Amino acid sequence: MVGVVNTAVGYGIIFGCMLLLHWGPLVSNVAGYAVGLVVSFTLNRRFTFRSQGAAHQDLMRFLLIFGIAWLSNFAVLALLVRSLGVHEGVAQVAAGVVYFVLSFVLNKYYVFRPR
Repeated sequence: MVGVVNTAVGYGIIFGCMLLLHWGPLVSNVAGYAVGLVVSFTLNRRFTFRSQGAAHQDLMRFLLIFGIAWLSNFAVLALLVRSLGVHEGVAQVAAGVVYFVLSFVLNKYYVFRPR
């Protein structure tokens, strides 16, 4: 459920920026993931992984993993849109899959691992 909520919020921001504000796909992606960062950390820490660790330590690890996953997402998005000519909406979703898989696995086994 956390993933569904976070995905809905993130894509809502991304597509809202693209369709309503007429921002480009890359800038819209940054906006969506910036909001998603806060939602994701809060919900995953509390509900998905029920972390008992120190919040500031979890946050530092989370930011590192977020950076890795998001940079991978952004690289795939840029490649799909700019180099391969994939439709912006399709590219956002495909790049989001890369982010989701990396983020979930690294959060489970590194950020919020049982201590």
